[in-house]
Amino acid sequence: MSLWRGAVACLLDALAPPGCLACDAACDAPLLFCRSCGEPARRAEQLTLTATRLELVGPYRPPLSTAIVRFKYQGRPELSRPLSTLLFPAIHALALPDDAALVPVPMHPRRLAERGYNQAALLAQALSREARRSCRPRLLRRVRETERQVGMSRAERRDNMRDLFELDLRQRCPARVVLVDDVITTGSTVRACAQALAAGGVELTAIVALARAEPG
Repeated sequence: MSLWRGAVACLLDALAPPGCLACDAACDAPLLFCRSCGEPARRAEQLTLTATRLELVGPYRPPLSTAIVRFKYQGRPELSRPLSTLLFPAIHALALPDDAALVPVPMHPRRLAERGYNQAALLAQALSREARRSCRPRLLRRVRETERQVGMSRAERRDNMRDLFELDLRQRCPARVVLVDDVITTGSTVRACAQALAAGGVELTAIVALARAEPG
């Protein structure tokens, strides 16, 4: 799917919102999941990662995980807008300073070309409109491609992510950022992003993600 098709899909969604995020069945507004799928479990506790606050919608299990798979792997970029509304309470709870910009975890250009869109960038952009906050989708860039991390141990993920990201120094860097991603597993990806931000003198204020998955 091209970037243009992704943009058109998001526009059509704004005019005609989808049904249940997990199965497309009709559901009563403002609900995002139908009665059959049920509402996603919420994670009450606040997690910490690299001494940075991490806010999540909930654990990676149905129906939330089903919606994420459709959004991420099944060519459904229009789901970014309704999924971003699940993240808005997390942004509100953080009580962020006004100058904290939203920055998505980037994809390698080859993966981006294959998928047609970066799901984290779409989430960040939709959330920035909802929260009326600046979004910097190209501030971080991935400088090399990595092996897929499914099934990797924590140590293997850490090695796979070493020196993976860098700041685009052609841009003026914000003083503070909030990282946005779809799924956090061991945290190796966001740790690598945090290292790149710190090397450029940018403060990582918080991390927000849709779900936390167990390694495996």
